[in-house]
Amino acid sequence: MVGGTVLPRLGMANEAEWKHLVQRLAAKKERLASMIDEAQRKQLCIDYAETSFNVITLFQQAAQHDHDHMDRVREIFKTYGRYPKIDPVHTERLPLTELEGCIDVAESAMAELELQLARKARPAAPPDLGQGQMELAPFAYRLDGKPVFPSSLVWAPETDIHRQAFGHMGGGYLQISQLEPDGTPDPRNLQRSIERTREQVEKNVAPIVYLMGHSPGKWQQEKHPEILHGGRNFTQYDIDSPLVRGWIKNLCEGMLPALSKACGDQPMMHLVANEPHFATAKGGWKASNGLSDITLEKFHRWLEAKYESIAALNQVYGTSHSGWDEVLFHNQPVGNRQIDPRLRGTPVWYDWNRFNQERVSDWFTYLKEQSQANDAGRKAPMSIKMLGFTLSRNTRDGGMDIEYLTKLQDVMGADLRVAPSGAQFFGKHEEGMDPETGWQAHYAYDWSEQSMYLDFSKSLCPEKVFYDSEWHGFGAVSWRHFGMGRAYVRSALWLAFTHGMGVIKPWLWGRGEDGALSSKTDHVGELATQPIAVDAFGRTMKELNAHAEHVVALVPARRDFLIYYCEESAIQDEGYTAGFKELYEALKLLNLNVGFTTPNEMGRLDAATQTVLVPPTPFISTNSLERLKAFKGRVVLVGESFGKNEVGAPRAAGGIPAPFATLKHDHSFALVQPLETVLSPVAPKPLVAVAVTDKGGRKAVGVAMGQATDAKSGNMLLVLNNLGKDPRVVSIDPDLKVADLIHHRKIQNRIKLQPCDVRLLMVAM
Repeated sequence: MVGGTVLPRLGMANEAEWKHLVQRLAAKKERLASMIDEAQRKQLCIDYAETSFNVITLFQQAAQHDHDHMDRVREIFKTYGRYPKIDPVHTERLPLTELEGCIDVAESAMAELELQLARKARPAAPPDLGQGQMELAPFAYRLDGKPVFPSSLVWAPETDIHRQAFGHMGGGYLQISQLEPDGTPDPRNLQRSIERTREQVEKNVAPIVYLMGHSPGKWQQEKHPEILHGGRNFTQYDIDSPLVRGWIKNLCEGMLPALSKACGDQPMMHLVANEPHFATAKGGWKASNGLSDITLEKFHRWLEAKYESIAALNQVYGTSHSGWDEVLFHNQPVGNRQIDPRLRGTPVWYDWNRFNQERVSDWFTYLKEQSQANDAGRKAPMSIKMLGFTLSRNTRDGGMDIEYLTKLQDVMGADLRVAPSGAQFFGKHEEGMDPETGWQAHYAYDWSEQSMYLDFSKSLCPEKVFYDSEWHGFGAVSWRHFGMGRAYVRSALWLAFTHGMGVIKPWLWGRGEDGALSSKTDHVGELATQPIAVDAFGRTMKELNAHAEHVVALVPARRDFLIYYCEESAIQDEGYTAGFKELYEALKLLNLNVGFTTPNEMGRLDAATQTVLVPPTPFISTNSLERLKAFKGRVVLVGESFGKNEVGAPRAAGGIPAPFATLKHDHSFALVQPLETVLSPVAPKPLVAVAVTDKGGRKAVGVAMGQATDAKSGNMLLVLNNLGKDPRVVSIDPDLKVADLIHHRKIQNRIKLQPCDVRLLMVAM
């Protein structure tokens, strides 16, 4: 029952429709197989069509299983907390819509094959990721020396058909619950992990990623219940506990040497945490689990090291504490140890958040050290699946020092989010609705969180590969879509990889080898129910891999315009992240080469060629301000800044003595014109002059562009991606020659782009 409505079984009319669709799909699939055989005989590229064929095969099985087990489907769907808001038709017609999607996939694949057979299209063949030697290199993984983008889907079975459709990644899982009470790993579990790794090596699966979970075992909880104090959702124990750290050491020493050996010559990766967060403010995610006595004692010693005397602290805080233990959470039980958000902007808020960041950074440093000390000399790269909103959300009480952790990781990581127009948004995440400033008024999908996180990461560490191990472009807690189109999927993936994505594993497949939905999640409106979106993922990843040399070249290794990121304001000011997000989006609309810098990075900038933009930054330390003032290049102030120091005390007047320009802060679209006026004269001349207009010929924005020089030909590369909800026209100098690299043909210099259209072009004199 949903919302008081009794859900019927598949009725007689639907059964007749089911049989008809089964027959139609069988005929379509047979025809597609015949066309694939013909194309193969003519030595045409069949990789894309084979992907579609395999997706159809998987969903035929899935739809049949769903049809035969509708009660189970309903029970799984009902586990979604927002399910009462979902139209029951999405459940009751699921097997039918899956078959309809398969028919669409077959027809689309046949239409493309017809163009190939008629010699009207020549798609570039992707590399065979099941062959050759892969290695981690600067900027990208490389297969036999050429850049590639490894991929898979979360919870995808390890079969040949799944690997052909989704990608060839592998991995395993380890956590302290796998330890025996004597500190050694469970031998049967270890042997299974070794055997699984060897099987993956035989299939040339790479990279092999070992995810470290953080849930204690039953015996650990029963013997040491205090380790749960301070635990959070995916890290369920106290990260400051010496017991926990000892178990981590035992785990790494007991398992990683054997697993590393089993990997053979295949590249390995340590993914040391899943969505870590350590929220400590009231109302935060699992903050009600409180804090341990160990953590509080560490905080007291941290305060003592900073202030030296309680009198010095009292002077800054305006308090009369008699001891360090009185500063926060004095005599509070574990669960009540949560900081009051109303303290934001005060000294104690700043100190607590900085302490929390330092203890969390120390935790991840420890995980990296233990992982790499025990992987048989590999020093395999360490990555963290950071929450995708770590940069953009306006809270910093979760302990994640994004700059430190970005630099600590060898392969940068997160689970980023994009969301298509037409999705259903839920709760506090209902967004983008404002008719003037909301993203749904302007864009085909919500793109900025993903792009901004990638630009931030690649600004700090341009040579490091980025791995999204749980990409939320197909669904998230905050949104679901029941008919994702292939154009959206392709556009979002191209946007990711042209911004520096290097490896991707979207959420979620979640079907077993028999086609059954996993009961570990709800699947409502997600990938495992949408053949068109799955097909688009598989085909787009092959397309990206076919053009990987060009895609890697299009990610800028150096930024011309850098937003000054100040952690003091991020901690203290609730509106700070929204402020720099608006500035970032405006710069992206202008297609300027934008990135981020920090106080620690200011000394590495080139004053002659780089420009720093300061969003509204009300809180800033003397050190951070002095580093900004020491920059002798152009500084543009956007909005009011520098009114307070890091702990909230008023700062004497005296910011940037002679800024290059001062602008009023506003929402992104209102900032475009003033930013263009100020920055155009100092922006580097683009390799290709491009004009973007709407259908009426008026100047327009919304087409994301990237430009680079092709290392082999010396010609110019240009990628176009229409993020807007409306069509756009892109005009290139008529004297230049333009070729579409994806379709392998010459094209006109006036290009019409529908929403989510992507073009990869080669431009020559």
